[in-house]
Amino acid sequence: MYSTDIMRAEHDHIFTFLKAVRALCCQVLEGLPLPVDDFRKIVSFARNYSDHQHHGTEENFLFNEMVTNLGPIADKLINHGMLVEHDLCRRHVMDLETALDLYEKDPQTIYKLDILTAAEGYATTLHRHISKENTVVYPLAERSLSKDIISRIDAQVEAFESETAEKGIQDHYLAMIDELKDKYGQIEDQHDKVDKPVSLAAAFGR
Repeated sequence: MYSTDIMRAEHDHIFTFLKAVRALCCQVLEGLPLPVDDFRKIVSFARNYSDHQHHGTEENFLFNEMVTNLGPIADKLINHGMLVEHDLCRRHVMDLETALDLYEKDPQTIYKLDILTAAEGYATTLHRHISKENTVVYPLAERSLSKDIISRIDAQVEAFESETAEKGIQDHYLAMIDELKDKYGQIEDQHDKVDKPVSLAAAFGR
């Protein structure tokens, strides 16, 4: 399924980015002066690549078809699971931006703590969310949607990817990933074990 292949590839890019985010947070904890500009880049990436580019593709094309065509299980999984977690990621990004604004006006330790808490909360939440999509949501779509619906989703995603590529979105944010990775390295930990199968019950935290 072309569309889910694209989404999984975007997941791989996002994982690389999140590892760099966590490495940056660790270096600040170890004494690195807080680099406001690089945390602003995290906000930009989160909003324009992982949210508008990636989550937008899921929400506008794949998830709509799943809810419309796959009944109560998809309604619960998408509307009460994946979309809630998308909004939680957005909340972390809003908190990060607010903390950065406060820190730039008055660099108190409490605002630095808020910056690190929001950035780490975003990274952890998105890691776990992506695991559910890779192991539950996408396989459900691939085995359950009809060929005609899959073809429609694939065409929509391909058109959207072409549109954003013409605007340079992918190139800009993939270069940002490399920049932060080269600057801060990457943190490998338990959140990177994303290929472990997750059941539908586990996807809902049960």
